Amino acid sequence: MDTDLAWRLRALITVLPGPAGGPTATVKDNIDVAGVATTAGSASFATGPAEADADVVRSLREAGYAVVGKTNLAEFAMGATGRNAAFGDCLNAWDPARIAGGSSSGSAVAVAAGLSDVSLGTDTGGSGRIPASVNGIVGVRPTLGRVSNRGVLPVSPSFDTVTPMARDVRTAAAVLAALTGAEPLPASGALPRIGVAGGFFAADVDPGVALVLLAAVGVFRGLGAQVVPVEVPSAAEAQGRMLDVMYPEAAAVHAARLRDAPESIDPDVRRRLLLGLEVPPAQTEAARAWLTGFRSRVDAVFTEVDVVLTPTIPVDVPLREGVDLAASTREIARFTYAWSAYGGPSLSVPGGVHPSSGMPVGVQLSAAPWREDVLLGAAEAFERARGPLR
Repeated sequence: MDTDLAWRLRALITVLPGPAGGPTATVKDNIDVAGVATTAGSASFATGPAEADADVVRSLREAGYAVVGKTNLAEFAMGATGRNAAFGDCLNAWDPARIAGGSSSGSAVAVAAGLSDVSLGTDTGGSGRIPASVNGIVGVRPTLGRVSNRGVLPVSPSFDTVTPMARDVRTAAAVLAALTGAEPLPASGALPRIGVAGGFFAADVDPGVALVLLAAVGVFRGLGAQVVPVEVPSAAEAQGRMLDVMYPEAAAVHAARLRDAPESIDPDVRRRLLLGLEVPPAQTEAARAWLTGFRSRVDAVFTEVDVVLTPTIPVDVPLREGVDLAASTREIARFTYAWSAYGGPSLSVPGGVHPSSGMPVGVQLSAAPWREDVLLGAAEAFERARGPLR
């Protein structure tokens, strides 16, 4: 491992000894690794080494991966930019002047920069797919509940899931199979029906991102896939409704720290946690009821198509300087939150490069719950036909 590169990109918090040869893995530092402190990206969170591996780390080891590092993240896994006041902002693997995404910033950068073959991030509202997109790799958010969260510090238990990250779809699929003990590998055969989402998912999209998405649609058509326009009902409301659940749950996770040592929390993260204390319980319950209806409405979309295609983020990769954490999180993550709220599998696969900046642009593919095989099959076919990014 090139540790000098790791420190320059601020991708790693801890380097661990690993055996020579064989595939290597890094792990986001909100996931327990036995004998190593879990910092959760906070200067004052860790109280001692973890007593046991998280379930997903144990599964990685059993599959033959050597765990060689713990990766940087937004404090308490709350933030979409890669900002971290305690360990330094993680830097984008393509351009250090731009954000690395978050909150699984270090995991994406470790893979993109070749510091490890694969990495485990986590994804609540987009924390795995966003950094995968802006660093030009694959990040897979599985169906909610498919992968164990035992040994993972929660953000919002209603929406959290571990996210495999790799440079290509088949490797990410193999990691997912290792984590589940099942075989959610890419399905072969006829391409699924592809729905190109309009409405909310087409509004206020950067022109360069829109061009890459249009090219991706052309790739699927060239492969012979049936491509049709679709609307995802109520998608514009999903982020706000999800936050009415997510923020109170996050505040509950950190209630003692907010009460006893609020000054130990990064001010931007603390501000978001405090928002959770302001949401009335009745508002949270109303949001949960709305989300149940939303999932039924989106289920209906998947009776017409098998996979829905959108941009992963609606903008070119932002510059780090002057980025506001709260505002940027809402803007950058507005297309990922909807699929977190739905609960089915969703992934970001590199779609191409932005015609102006040359930065990677992620294409987000999403499917009905438990249809990872179809989702991964579509992504792998696209990846093969797309060719190299650079």
